[in-house]
Amino acid sequence: MPYGQKLQRILRMPAPTGAIVVSNRFMQAEKARHAMENSKLPEVPDHPSDTSTADQLSQLCGMVATRLTGMRPAPNRAKDLRTHVLHQVHSSVLAHREYTTIRMEDGEWVHAARGVDRRLLRSDAGTRVEVQRLSPGATLPWPDDARAQEILLLDGSLSIAGCVASPIGVPGAAGYIVRPRSDADAPLVAATDATAYVRHLLVDGAQLPALEARWWELACASSGWVDPGRKRWHSITEGVDVLPLRGDTEVISMLVRFAAGACVPDHGHALDEDCLVLQGEMFLGDILLRAGDYQLAPAGGTHFGETSDVGAMFYFHGALDPVLRGVSPAGRQ
Repeated sequence: MPYGQKLQRILRMPAPTGAIVVSNRFMQAEKARHAMENSKLPEVPDHPSDTSTADQLSQLCGMVATRLTGMRPAPNRAKDLRTHVLHQVHSSVLAHREYTTIRMEDGEWVHAARGVDRRLLRSDAGTRVEVQRLSPGATLPWPDDARAQEILLLDGSLSIAGCVASPIGVPGAAGYIVRPRSDADAPLVAATDATAYVRHLLVDGAQLPALEARWWELACASSGWVDPGRKRWHSITEGVDVLPLRGDTEVISMLVRFAAGACVPDHGHALDEDCLVLQGEMFLGDILLRAGDYQLAPAGGTHFGETSDVGAMFYFHGALDPVLRGVSPAGRQ
C-alpha cells in the first residue's frame, strides 16, 4: 500500500472491538481519534518524490500534535526533576569554567596580508591559533614571531612555491602539513579561494611542556602534504574512528569521526587540547559544538559526556588520553 494511504489509514483506524475505557488517558485518546475522524485530512501523495509531500506530511503531523494533551508529572516528581536539572547545570558550569569555546560566527575577521583575512581563536605565550581566508594568488603569511606552522586546509587549494599542490582530501579537511621556519622561503600560495586552520609555534621547544615540544620536533621532521583522503581510519571504539595526521602514542594531531549516537568515556587532559568541529554536531557535556566551532580544553581539565547525536568529524590536537590508546601511531598507514 502506498505510504500516503497508510498514513490516512492509521490516523482513521478504529479502536479494537470490545475495548474498555480504563483510564482518563485512554478517554482522551478516544476523543482525539473521533475529532480526527471528523476532520478533513489533507490528501497525501503516494510518491515521496512529489514536491508537496513534505508540506502535506508536516500538516498531518501538526493536526495530530494539536490533539495531544500534555502530561504533568506528579508534584514530588516535578521537584525531583527540577533539582536534578539544576544540579546538572551547576556541575557543567563548574567543569567547563576554564574552557574556551569560540562559535563559528564569533570573532572579527581582520586584514592580515594582501588577499588574506584572519580570525583569532586563541593566543598564549607559546601558541597562536587562527583561521585564515585566502583569495586566489594570496600567500599564507609567516608572522615574524612564528617558529613553525601546523596547517589544516579546510577547503580550497594551496600549492608550495606554485608547484606542489595540496591534496583533495575529504570534505572539511582537504590537506594537512606542518612546516618549520626553514620552509618560509617556499611559501604556500592559494590556487583558489581557500580557508585554513593554522597553529603557530611562537617559542623554542625548551619553553613548552616536554610532550608538546616533542610533538613539534617530530612533526617538523616530516615533510610534505598529508592527504586525509588516502590515509587509513582506525576504529578505537564502537562508532568512533580516528585518522592520525602527525604525532606518536603520547601527543597527536588527528581527525576524529563519530557515528550518530557514538560516544567516548570521560577523560582528562595532560596538555591543552584544541578541537575544531569540521562536520556535523557534537556535545561536550552540555556544550553543543557545531561545524566551524572551536574549543580549547585546558591541561588538567576533564571532558565528560562527549557524544554526537547526528554524527560529527573534528580536528584534535593534544595528549592521547588513555581512552583513545587504541589509535595507531600517526606514521602508520
